[in-house]
Amino acid sequence: MNPPLPMTRRHALQLLGAMALTPPILGSLARASNQSQRKLILLWLEGGPSQLETFDPKPGTAEGGPGQGLGTDVTGWMFGDHLPGLARRAEHLCVIRSMSTREGNHSRARELVKTGYTPTPTVTFPTLGSMTSHETGQESDLPGFVQINGAPGSSGFFGVEHAPFVMAGPQRKIDNIDYSYDVNATRMDYRTNLLEVLERGFEERGGREVVRSQRSLRRQARRLMDSPLRKAFDLDQERERKRDQYGRHDFGQSCLLARRLLEHGVSAVEIVLGGWDTHDDNFRRTQSLCEQLDPGFSALMDDLNRSGLAEETLVVCMGEFGRTPEIVDGNGRNHWPRNWCVALFGAGVGGGQAIGSTDARGRELTSDPVSIADLYATLAELLGIDRDKTFVVGQRPVTLVDPLGESLGPVIAG
Repeated sequence: MNPPLPMTRRHALQLLGAMALTPPILGSLARASNQSQRKLILLWLEGGPSQLETFDPKPGTAEGGPGQGLGTDVTGWMFGDHLPGLARRAEHLCVIRSMSTREGNHSRARELVKTGYTPTPTVTFPTLGSMTSHETGQESDLPGFVQINGAPGSSGFFGVEHAPFVMAGPQRKIDNIDYSYDVNATRMDYRTNLLEVLERGFEERGGREVVRSQRSLRRQARRLMDSPLRKAFDLDQERERKRDQYGRHDFGQSCLLARRLLEHGVSAVEIVLGGWDTHDDNFRRTQSLCEQLDPGFSALMDDLNRSGLAEETLVVCMGEFGRTPEIVDGNGRNHWPRNWCVALFGAGVGGGQAIGSTDARGRELTSDPVSIADLYATLAELLGIDRDKTFVVGQRPVTLVDPLGESLGPVIAG
């Protein structure tokens, strides 16, 4: 499959009509033009974080558990007990407390929340990081989309150029980035040219797309090998005090690395903090995770505000769903897609506000339910992405964002 060709909505409707009368039409592919330089940091809380221990506590109730809640610098707001840094910076955050979805299975929910579309066997949709890389990325020696920890997501119909460059950790050396001891740049050029000659037969016998993808990956790898921008990955260049502020754990150091990567031209960074699937021992495990999330996210906000990068960088903090208000055997909470939270910062987000609310027990939405389509319509607006851009994938037109979604106006600063 080639990269998708951007279409207008009018063209998409014309294509639908034509498909009813003519044989299937195959779209030719070209990268969409960039209309924005906004950047993305996704803080992905793998496993489904409990909203009651993070951004929607219910102290004094059976559902709230032992948590007392922390007052924030926004009147009337409370955060979980173990988010003191974020509580002091709530004026810069917008928290959506009324996310509501129907997928309670990890795999399906993950795909839904990371792409904005319900999983389907007919189309593989790109994740938010790949979407940002494709739509806002600029040509750079560094990858457009870097993922730190976790299993790699799909770039879908955007191809390998926008797939995540996955790092096993923020302080791990990148494997195979240096030339072998007996190989220099000139010898590498000879080897690359020879390989392209050997590939021609396979390419001519129908392997054009596979060869194109492999050559693209080799070009990206070679640019990174030869680039002085490799220093962006080196956290030893940061002051010890700065590294301490982010927290001396993988998540905190990943947040620091994300800031460095964006400063050097990367368009999107996803940081995976796993362990939130707390079917048992929820309160102790969530405390430990929050004690990593809080300093890393807080220091990242401070640095982005201080440097001015906050104006062009959207930070999204979320997982695939929330946890049940009921506390189950083993002091745990089960899967709960009915109402959960997303926190947003930067890139035109109006801080100090909460979207939606739940009842005193955290069981029912009491205002402003927000769907994944609504969230993605909002994220597209914040990132400066044309949500209505349409791509021909195989034989069907697909819009970048689910057309059923409506942007959440109050999220965006006036």
